[in-house]
Amino acid sequence: MIVLCSVAADNPKAGNVTEARVVGEANDGTNWMINGRNFESQHFSPLKQINDANVGGMGLAWYLDIDSAMGIVSEPIVVDGVAYVSAPQSRVYAVEAATGKVIWKFDPHIRLDQALNGSYSARTNAGVAVWEGKVFVGTGDCRLIGIDAATGKQLWESQVCEPTQTGITNAPHVAKGKVFMGYNGSDDGVRGAIAAYDAETGKGLWRFWTVPGDPKKPFESKALQEIAAKTWPVGDAWKMGGADVWTAITYDPVNDFVIFGTAGAGADYGEIAAIRGKGDKLFAGCIVAVKADTGEYVWHYQTSSPGLQTENNHIVMADLTINGAKRHVAMTVPKHGFYYVLDARTGELLSAKPIVKVNWATSVDVKTGKAVEVPASAGGGKQWTVHNWWPMSYDAGTGLVYIPATDRIPKTHAAVQTGEWMQQTEGRLIAWDPVKQESRWSVEEQIATNGGVISTAGNLVFQGQGTGEFAAYAADTGKKLWSIDTGSAIESIPVTYTVNGEQYVLVPVGWGSGSRLFAPAWTMATPKSKRGPSRLLAFKLGGTVPFPTPPDIVPPVPKPPQQTADAATMAEGGKLFKTFYCDGCHSPDLDGSGAWVENGAIPDLRYAPPEVHEGWYGIVLGGSHWKNGMPGFLNPPKFAFPTLSMTPAQADAIHAYVIDGAWKAFNKEHTSSAADAQK
Repeated sequence: MIVLCSVAADNPKAGNVTEARVVGEANDGTNWMINGRNFESQHFSPLKQINDANVGGMGLAWYLDIDSAMGIVSEPIVVDGVAYVSAPQSRVYAVEAATGKVIWKFDPHIRLDQALNGSYSARTNAGVAVWEGKVFVGTGDCRLIGIDAATGKQLWESQVCEPTQTGITNAPHVAKGKVFMGYNGSDDGVRGAIAAYDAETGKGLWRFWTVPGDPKKPFESKALQEIAAKTWPVGDAWKMGGADVWTAITYDPVNDFVIFGTAGAGADYGEIAAIRGKGDKLFAGCIVAVKADTGEYVWHYQTSSPGLQTENNHIVMADLTINGAKRHVAMTVPKHGFYYVLDARTGELLSAKPIVKVNWATSVDVKTGKAVEVPASAGGGKQWTVHNWWPMSYDAGTGLVYIPATDRIPKTHAAVQTGEWMQQTEGRLIAWDPVKQESRWSVEEQIATNGGVISTAGNLVFQGQGTGEFAAYAADTGKKLWSIDTGSAIESIPVTYTVNGEQYVLVPVGWGSGSRLFAPAWTMATPKSKRGPSRLLAFKLGGTVPFPTPPDIVPPVPKPPQQTADAATMAEGGKLFKTFYCDGCHSPDLDGSGAWVENGAIPDLRYAPPEVHEGWYGIVLGGSHWKNGMPGFLNPPKFAFPTLSMTPAQADAIHAYVIDGAWKAFNKEHTSSAADAQK
């Protein structure tokens, strides 16, 4: 922990967030005290000093560079003039919200050498929570830490998950003096859960397991015994884990429920991928409601289907008039692209429609709650990720939900694939009517993956894009009213607040997110925007700070070593690159950061310097860089690879694949340089 300024330290009421304040100031907008701004997680602000008539006069108020090779994806929390922001490796900054001056910085000193999942979990962090003078952050090595909001001093820590299996990337959520926390791991065979901790002491209060455990041991809850267990195959299928609660957590004050979303079940790589089982596999791919005080099961609704496992993301609470009756609802869009409206008290399905034309299903039967799936023989069973974890925003004034989404480029003929990196996709900002279940307007965006959305009473919607553009749109029509090229890819969540009567819009920038590691760069950033710096940018009307346009320095590709392997060996190396989950950190097809960067990032292997090629065995087999999160695969982490071990011949094949990729990048660079010289 480093204290850099005494402003918060002199304020004994720093971080003064209480349930009474969150509810009582809901219509005020001065602060952004919790994730989503209100308990309903609507990501809407009643502020309208900046509006559709004057947003063109918005300029930079201040900026703060963050020392991180990974970009910032977090949602800032702003309380009484102080912004609390998390950065990669779970570092936390307290910043003056009117000036950008750092008050204190906290570093939890994460260990990167415990789990493969934990290593890449540590590279990103989606935000903090603040409650009654404390700031809470989850870490990539499975800890939940309470920090003094005034001084940045650590007060307590609790272990949330098993650090030899996984880690935390999501923001904690708070209500009723409790901190609600989940963790990653569905794709890695980790058994999911959500847990509640006492905000004052860090004591664990309850835990709701989302997957039945070892059948040789007692069930942890009646819900597992009476509901979930019968939906899983007998035998060892439980070892596939899943149903992690890594991001979608919302507190519903009307019913006093915690409503959360779970991911699917089953690992995608290594030995665990061989474990498969039929059945619903509850509570994987579900929206689940539990009592906030006890964690007792209330209801669930499963969005996954037999032919397609999906992951549930941001859940918004709202009051809607449906068929002439007022309904208190929970709304969400899982990865597979259907917009669900559920009764928040019972989990009853009220409606479900796709927000774009999807491939995996034609409709959802409202009576049964089951999707009408397209058979695999007819092209079903696959679906690109339509909506990922980046939150949407609900504006009760317009009656619309603004959704960051991914769609197919019109008239494309690309084959449909499952996942984040289907070819010929584009981003789309969609204004969705949740009552009529139809689109009001949508905006096409160049990059498939873009940042979170907020809307305001000024008839504005703000969103950052992978291209580096930060833009404001008219909430009623979708017309772009203002934008700026920040020079950095944006995958964060903007917020707005006031200090001394002035409204600010704050957005973290820089290419980040776990998707940076396991998805190709082209899906998230341009060649230029991925090189932009990590920063906090704050805007206001009449802001006059000159924009710090970053220089575009293109790192050269080092000349690779001579390729001695044949085509068959290189092809085998490409397969092994997936088997040992190298593409889960170093990006599919080697499409990484475009640089050899080690300051908290995962280096692009095409840019490896000579000493890396020379020390290949020591790094890849021996684990000489394990302290930095790179395991040795001669004896890899046992949770991910229980028996599998990489041989020297396999390491050679992967090396040949990497050298081939490096030569392709090197030759492309020099061909481009020669062409430019001839112009």
